[in-house]
Amino acid sequence: MLSTIATCLAIDAYGPISDNAGGIAEMAGMSHRIRERTDALDAAGNTTAAIGKGFAIGSAALVSLALFGAFVSRVAISTVDVLTPKVFIGLIVGAMLPYWFSAM
Repeated sequence: MLSTIATCLAIDAYGPISDNAGGIAEMAGMSHRIRERTDALDAAGNTTAAIGKGFAIGSAALVSLALFGAFVSRVAISTVDVLTPKVFIGLIVGAMLPYWFSAM
């Protein structure tokens, strides 16, 4: 989880920086052409922020499954094997179902 922090922070930091650049250009009374360019950068910043959020959520989901697998192996529960592909996919799909039904 810690290995992805630098990437997530860099991706999340781009949006506010480009948005502030657009605000500064508008308050300084710069030309309309500069504002169009900063608006394009702001749109790219919003896109990267959305991608960064998905990346962070995905890595957090994998870490939580890894912690669950470590717990199961430590407690020596033999009926649940997280390393089995069917169980792993079932855990991921089962975790996504409440959000999927809520989004409908």
